[in-house]
Formats: sequence, structure tokens, C-alpha cells
Amino acid sequence: MARRLGGINFTHTSFLVVLYNILFGVSDGAPYTASKEVWKIGGLAIRGPTDFHARFSPTFSTYLTETVGPQFNPPIRFESIALDFSSTFTQVEQASVDFIYTNPSAFSCLESEFDVSAIVTLRNFRQGNELTRFGGIIFTRSDNDEINAIADLEGKIVEAVSISGLGAAQMQWKLLQDKGYSLMTLPKQVRFAFNQKKIVLDVLNGNADVGFVRTDMIEGMASKGEVNISSFKVIHQQNMTYEGRRFPFLSSTELYPEWSLGMLPHVGIDYMVSERVAFALMDIHKDHWAAKNGTYSTWQPPLSYMRLNEMQEDLNWIIKNETTGKRMCIRSSNLYDAIVCPDGYFKLSQDVVSSQCNSYGDPKYTCPTGYECICEPCRMADTVEVIGPKDGNQCQKMSLCAEIEQTEVGIFTLRDNLKRASNLTYKLHVLEEDSLVPREGVVFVDITSGGEHMYKIPIRTSVVGDNVIEFFIGGVQIPNSPVLIRVHRKSCDADFWADSSGECKRTRTTIYLPDWIHYMSYFLFSINVFLSIAFAAWTYLKKATKIVVAAQPAFLYIVPCGCIMSSSTIITVAFDDRQVSDFVMDQLCQLNIWLYGIGFALSYTSLFAKTYRAKCLMLDNLTSKRQDVKIAVSRYMQYIVYALLIEIIIIGIWTIVSPLQWTRRCAGDSSGFCESIGRCASEHGLLFAAILGSVHVIMLMFVLRLCYEVRNIPAEFAEHKWITASTISSIEILCLAPVLVGITWDNPAASTMIALLAIFFNDLGILLMIFIPKMSMFWEVHTQRSQTTEDILFNLRRDVRKIIDADKKAPRTNFLTASKRRASKDASRNMTVLTGDSTNEVKKLKEEIRYLKSQIRISTSFIKRSGSDVRGKEVSREVREVSSVGSSVLDKELIFSHRRGSSRFQGDISLGSGKVGSSAGQPNLCVTPRNLKSPASDNGLVIPPNERI
Repeated sequence: MARRLGGINFTHTSFLVVLYNILFGVSDGAPYTASKEVWKIGGLAIRGPTDFHARFSPTFSTYLTETVGPQFNPPIRFESIALDFSSTFTQVEQASVDFIYTNPSAFSCLESEFDVSAIVTLRNFRQGNELTRFGGIIFTRSDNDEINAIADLEGKIVEAVSISGLGAAQMQWKLLQDKGYSLMTLPKQVRFAFNQKKIVLDVLNGNADVGFVRTDMIEGMASKGEVNISSFKVIHQQNMTYEGRRFPFLSSTELYPEWSLGMLPHVGIDYMVSERVAFALMDIHKDHWAAKNGTYSTWQPPLSYMRLNEMQEDLNWIIKNETTGKRMCIRSSNLYDAIVCPDGYFKLSQDVVSSQCNSYGDPKYTCPTGYECICEPCRMADTVEVIGPKDGNQCQKMSLCAEIEQTEVGIFTLRDNLKRASNLTYKLHVLEEDSLVPREGVVFVDITSGGEHMYKIPIRTSVVGDNVIEFFIGGVQIPNSPVLIRVHRKSCDADFWADSSGECKRTRTTIYLPDWIHYMSYFLFSINVFLSIAFAAWTYLKKATKIVVAAQPAFLYIVPCGCIMSSSTIITVAFDDRQVSDFVMDQLCQLNIWLYGIGFALSYTSLFAKTYRAKCLMLDNLTSKRQDVKIAVSRYMQYIVYALLIEIIIIGIWTIVSPLQWTRRCAGDSSGFCESIGRCASEHGLLFAAILGSVHVIMLMFVLRLCYEVRNIPAEFAEHKWITASTISSIEILCLAPVLVGITWDNPAASTMIALLAIFFNDLGILLMIFIPKMSMFWEVHTQRSQTTEDILFNLRRDVRKIIDADKKAPRTNFLTASKRRASKDASRNMTVLTGDSTNEVKKLKEEIRYLKSQIRISTSFIKRSGSDVRGKEVSREVREVSSVGSSVLDKELIFSHRRGSSRFQGDISLGSGKVGSSAGQPNLCVTPRNLKSPASDNGLVIPPNERI
């Protein structure tokens, strides 16, 4: 019995120490010495550091320091350190601790690999029983009639604590192996819960079919009222005898020693420390405060762990290190590395193992959060295993066994599980002739130190593609032969390309647009922008003039805007990935389409709307075909809006469905020399380009048709000739430019320059052909006649409506014909009234006309002699026009003024505005012969000035 005197626990051991000190005269009571003051005890904390320190720090730190420490001079002290499974091996390997307290499974490994020696074994205290051994149970629900024997675990969900756990995993694993099964192959799924209470509850709730826990686990939970022991049944229950009496708990496996405390080899020099520690621990009894904290009874001399060591060897957990020759345990940082497949099976790849459970497609195999799960990680091996050169996976017949590059050596490993002493023959079937590898070869068997019959076959070829390999042992093809080997083209450095022999050659050159392309793009763009701004400014400055007003300036402003927008693509098309990133190039690729498409629509639909408005105001109104002709400009702006909507819809769908992206490809044959060129491309880019181009052509055809209909309207109102010319030019560019770009597609500089010029000349043609003719009208030298003509054109739209009222049957395409017809009818009618159908009056009129002709001939001759040839031509033309009056065909309004004795004859044209220089314009076409008298008589025909013919 221990006593506390002066704050020190005095046991039998401490009493003997004190007695020894008195007998041998050691005055300070410390007969031993140690090489250091602090001694570290590491412990496997399977329930976490907090639980470990609460249960065992009182024993390993407090108790040993108080009991063993004073026995040394100077006194020593002990520290306890909580470890996990991985750090246990690391700390022991590095000798960072002096003593190690761990479970039997880990201790067996440490003993085999690091010569750790047990100094005491724990006597556990469970349900009122002192135990130095424990076992494991396999259990299921008592109402589960499908599982009654170990064989019934096939295809079931089994739950254990961890793959390295002894009483809740490895003991049961060993039992399955003794019965001819394996934990890695028999169940459908194995789950690791890392908590034995969870395992019991998961089985009870039906989340798992079978559970693995240590003995006394279910009984302990039942004693606390957590479960009912009758809810479970034990598979393969054993009646075990322990220390001459029946083992008190249910068990499925044999019993193995409890946890132990071991010392590392370096402690041997201070053997008295380990001895004093062992004695002190064995002095503890079940009523001791340290034992109560640790829920154990006491410690006893170490038991043998040989049986446990043999168990781990049977499970292949302890293997021989081929390098050091020492036996060692499998240690892993993850679950996959800890998987050990039984003989005749091989482990699947890590990717397959990690996804195997989900591949079943059944929610019940989904791994719960906080658990680790494996599903059939091992596959049965063939009589001859063919192992690929890289991943170590076994290859099946006609499966892809390996992927290598040209000229890379891939070593195939074959393991003959029948252990025949025959040589192996292989045959390689390649897609074409290759000098790097023989078609056939013989490999001699290599018997390893472990007795395995192995073959190593190096394969090297430059033939790209899937090649076939056959294997023969003793002249007989093995069951899983042939297999496939996929050869990829060799990876070379940038701007290099592997040829058919696998040699990297410099065959790749990156082509960028030359600098002059960029300079040219800025130059061309600046020309179109300058002209657009200049023409728009000119239109604004001349907006009050009759010519510009007649040309409908509202539409003229839109044309330069569209040209600037479409010409902007001249700049963006000239960029490549040398100036900006690939991301920016992706945006520019699609921006090109938006700028050009919308700019094109603005330019040509404004011309269409302008021309269509002139047609409606003149032709449609003239022929009275339409009574609802709209005059407002906004009415015709809607056609521009419609065209823009069509462009936006097409380009918008293009942008969403198949946006253009900057990509590089090899120009020409990619198998040879490669010139890397960059292009804007997408999967359906050609389709959308064809649709957009077709829409543009249709727009241009509508413009052409409209120009044909207005061909007789003066150019000041509907510049049909110039619009027709620019439209035909655009059609030619739209048809020819894609062909030329396609021909020069592999030459980025040429194809880009063609695109730039096509855009430039298309917009330039529109600007020049629309604005230059109008500007030239202002540069013409104006005479009295040309000014009159301009006034006529300015007022024609008003005048033409009143002509229509008098002549409903005028031809729809020629308003001049209508004017002539009206004038002719009115002249005939008025002349008949004035003459009273008098034949004599008609004769007088004819005589007057003949007289006028003679006078005009005299005047013409005089003018010619005076050097005025131009005026003479005008007079001659007027004579011809006057001659038509006698036959009542009056094509133009004439004002004749003739004075006797005058050597000059003058006639002027006045269409809707009266005599030249007159500001009192008249709304109708008229003929006003003034002072027309016969030279023979003063009583000639006189028509009042206000009469309208």
C-alpha cells in the first residue's frame, strides 16, 4: 500500500531505495545517475491528444517524476508526448523519444524494424476484469438472417476502425485470411470510421452490414445503456480460455497481448532508468490514483509479441526491405499505400480505387463524411501478369498497356505466377517499318531472391500510333496477350517538331504581321476618317443651299458615320498577339464583326432610305399610284433601324453561339515545316460569315433595284448613277475579297492587306461617289440659264404634285414626259380658243414662225461672225424648239422676245419659276410668247402674258 509522506508517494520500491541509501551511506537519498535530466515517453493517442494526456500523463509524467526522479542524482523528470500512427514511427526512427507506449500492432512493427524492447505490458481493467490480452469480434444485427458465417460477408458493407487498427481491423482480417478470404476482396465495401462506438451504432442503424470492434466494446456500451447487447450477434464466436479461466467477453478471433511500454535501443546505456521505470509501473495497483485515471489495473513484465508478429507477416504488413535486409512494416501517409492485396491479386491504380465506390452508382456505397472507404481495390492476377512501364498496373488482353513518346524506352515487366523455367518471346507489330526495335526478341527469365519468375522487356519505337505486342512463354501465347502500346509524337522545345524518326528539328516559326501593315492601317484609316469628317462638315456648312437641301442632308450625315465605323476595322484587323494578349485578341476578333457590320448597314441603308424617299415624293406621287406618300424624314429612318436590328441579331447570335477566338495553327502541312499563323476563327464562323455576307449582298441588290426605278429623277435629288456605281463596287468587293483572302490564307501579310484594302476602298468609294458630284455642282460656272435650272430643281417637288392633278395617266417613271404632255394639251386648247379655229390665223402663225426662223438664221450667222460660237449653238437649239410650236409639241417653256431691227434673238427656259431673274415664280409649267408680231403687219398674233398654255 502506498503512503504519502511530506508530499511524496512512498511505495515498496521507494522504501527499498531509502533503506539502500541508509545502509550504504548515501546521504542525499539518490543512488543512481543518468546521462540526462529529461526523459520523454511518447504515446499513441488513438482518441486524440486530450484523451491521452487526461488518462496517461498522470502515470508517465507526474507519477514517474515523483517516484523515479528522486532516485537519481541529480533528479530526473519525465514528459509525456501524444503521437499519432505516423509520428510514432517518425519519432522512434529519429530517436526523439526514449520510451514508446503503443498498441500491439504498432509495437510489433517497431520491434521488428527499430529493435524496440518491451519493458512492461499493461494489465487492462474492463468490466471488473484484469486483462493482459484482448481479441476482436465480427458482428451484425441479430435480425440479419443473411449473415451467419464469414463467407456471408461477400458483397457486404464492412466497417472497421482503421486499416492499421489491431482489435478492430487486423485481427478480423487475419481470421478471414485463415478461412481463405481477404478483407480486400470479399466485401463490396470496407469503411474506416476511426471510432469504434460509431461502428457499433452504424451496424445497429443499418448503415453497415458488418462491424469490426475489439472485445469488450459492445459489452461496455451495453453497461452504459447505449445499446442492447441482444441487438447483435457475433460471427464465428469463440470460447476462449484466459489464464486458466474463461475469457469474459465475446470474441471472434484469438487473443493477443495488450498495449506495452517499450524502450528504444539508446536507453540501454542508462539501463537503470528503464529498470526503475518498470519497477515503478509494476508497483501501481488498481486502486492507485494513476491507475484510476488510466482506467487500467496495473503493469506486469512484458508478454511475448511473437504471435502477433507472425500475424502481421501473414497479412504482408511486415515485409523484408530489399535494400537493408531488415524486416519492416508498411507505413503509409494515405489509405491507398496501406492497401495490401492477397497473393494472386494486384492493386488497382490510385485513381481507380478512389473512384471505385462512386462508379457503382448506388447511394449506399457513398462514403460518409469523416470516413475513408475502399471498394474492391484488388483484382485477381493472371497466370502471367503483364505490368506496364509507368503506372505499375496490370494489363489485360487487347487493352492499352502503356503510353510512351517516340524513341522513349518503355520497360514491360512480366511475372510468371506458374514459375516456369522457360524463356519469353515477344513480337512487336508496328504500323510501318522502324529500325529502332526488332520485330521479334527473346528474353531470359530472371528469378528474384523472392523466387518470382520475372521478365523485363524494353520497347522503343518511333512509329506514332497504337502498336501491338504479343508475348509467348514456352512457345505458347500467354492468356492476356496481345496488349497495345500507344506511341505519341515526341515532345520538343518551342518552334521544334519531331519528325517520323523521333528527331526534333527546328521546323516551327511563329509568323507575325510586319510593322508596315500597322503603319498602312493607320494611314488608310486616317484618309477615310478625314474625308468622312470633311464631307460631313461640308454638308453642315452648305445645309441651307438648294443643292444640299434637295439631297436630303439628314441622310448624308449618316453616311460618313457608317464609313468611320466600318473603317475602324482597318485598325483592329491589323493587330495580332505580338502587340496584345490572346484575351484581348479574342475581344478584337469579335469587335471587327460588330464594327464592320453596323458601319456597313448605316452607310447603305441611309442611301437606300434617301433614294426611296425621293422615289416616293416624285415618282409615286407623280403617277398618283399612292395617295399616302409620307414626307417626314423620320418615316424613312425606320429602314435604317430595321437594317441595324438585323445586323445586331445576326452578330449577337454569332457572338453567343460561336464567338471568334484568336488561334494559331500551322500553315500548310503540319507534319512538315510549320509556320505558325494566327487567325480569328470559331467552330461555326464560316457559316455566320456566309449569312452576314448574304444579308449584305441582299441589301445592295435592293439599293440597285431602287436606283433603277429612279433613273429619270435628276441627280440633285437621287444620285442614282453614283449610288449605282458605289453599290456595284461594293458587290464586287464582297465577292472578290473573300476569294483573294482565301487564296492568300497562309500568307498573313498578304491576306490582311487585301482585307484592309477591301474595307478602305469600299468606304472610300461611297464617300467619293456620293459627295464629290454634289460638291462639283457648286464649282460649276453659273449662267442665267443654269441658275434658272437650279431654281427649277429646288421647287420641283412642289410643282410636280400639281402636274399630277391635271394628268393622272402620266408614265410612272418619267415626270418630264408628264410635263410635256400637259404643256402640249394646254397649248393646243388655248391656241384653238384664241384663233377661233380660224384657218387664216393658223396661216398667219405659220408665216410668223417662218419669219422667226429666217431671223434666227441671220442672228446665228451674225453671232458666229462675232466669235460667239457657244451662243450660236444655243440659239440654234432654241430655233429647233420653237419650230415644234407650230405642231403643238411644246417640250419646254420658252419666252421669246423679238424686236424689229434687232440683230439678236433671245429665248429662255423657265420651269415653274417664270422668266429668268423673276422672283414671282408660278406653280405650273407655262409657255408665254410675248410681243410675237409679224413683220408684214402690226396686227400679228398676240397672246396675253398671263395666259398659261
